[in-house]
Amino acid sequence: MRNLHINACWEYIITEKSTNDANIKLNFFLFKKTETSLEATKHKPDLKPDLILYFTEKAILHMIEGTLSAEEYYERYHNIMENPQVEMEIDSKVNKPRLKLWQIGYKQWQKDFKF
Repeated sequence: MRNLHINACWEYIITEKSTNDANIKLNFFLFKKTETSLEATKHKPDLKPDLILYFTEKAILHMIEGTLSAEEYYERYHNIMENPQVEMEIDSKVNKPRLKLWQIGYKQWQKDFKF
């Protein structure tokens, strides 16, 4: 969440075989608590998520496997987006107006991670 303001919030929705599955295996929120710390919680925070991220279980496990930098993580993310495979899908939804997101640091974040 580099470049993003405090309280930037992402909602993660993990499904089994397809991002279209109605059966959610795991739902959690990741938000920037301070300039140097993030918090993950299963309880909905008093923040509206900026982004809603959908992953199949296989995709999220592939993305977080091993120790990696943010650049490596987003490289894997782009690879899955461009080359989806059976049971390895990713999708996302922007949950706030673009101008609002740019004001809280997403413009630089997009530039850094090629979104």
